[in-house]
Amino acid sequence: MLYFLRFLVLLLCFAIGYLFGSIPNGVLISKIFYGIDPRSAGSHNTGGTNVGRVVSKKAGIITITLDILKVIVPFIVAFLLFNNLSTLKDFMLGENQEFNVLGQGNTLNELAYYLVAFGGMIGHSYSMFLNFKGGKIVATYCGFALSTSWTAIPFFMPIFFITLKLKKYVSLSSLTMCGSYMIFTWIVYIVFALCGNHISGYLMLSEYGPHACIYFPILATLGYALLVYKHKSNIIKIINHTENTAGWNKK
Repeated sequence: MLYFLRFLVLLLCFAIGYLFGSIPNGVLISKIFYGIDPRSAGSHNTGGTNVGRVVSKKAGIITITLDILKVIVPFIVAFLLFNNLSTLKDFMLGENQEFNVLGQGNTLNELAYYLVAFGGMIGHSYSMFLNFKGGKIVATYCGFALSTSWTAIPFFMPIFFITLKLKKYVSLSSLTMCGSYMIFTWIVYIVFALCGNHISGYLMLSEYGPHACIYFPILATLGYALLVYKHKSNIIKIINHTENTAGWNKK
């Protein structure tokens, strides 16, 4: 019975993350303030890149910001709850509170708040408010990265802009940056966690943060796999040199 209840808690965490991730910020902003549906033009995508291209640069930036926050905010709230409410924490940890396999922090307690972030990525891509369609999860993937290791972002943002400068493709720049981050998550886990170091709050400039547990690289990899899948048409266009180059509506 306890295992079933823990499973329900994990399912609820994913569902809450999915609900927040499903909020179609690009469509809401574009329709309410500009009277335009971003799905009607450009790449027909609801993400910030297409909103910026079809609607305006300002709308695109706001959309990207809100899409990042809809992962960060639920993740932080879940992290605080599962680490400060002793009753909830003890329930998820069970009797063996020293459970430690393949590195620090591989418990259901850690999995709970990581599932919130992962649910946000799924919700953004398959929104319940858009007939289970949506964006390409670049912004929400960045939200996952900022939630777990924000101090690493300055090392990966240059990859985006350098690739964009050289190739002019936003999609390729996003794929390259997020792919680099995904590889980074495995390096962090292998180098630090498997060496037996307690690095709670790694790369957060604080002793208070997520553990470098196995859920970190696994969910980063699953998220990136979805990101690549959602960009399959862009990848084909890049290969055929028919992909749209960078450029936003300046009106």
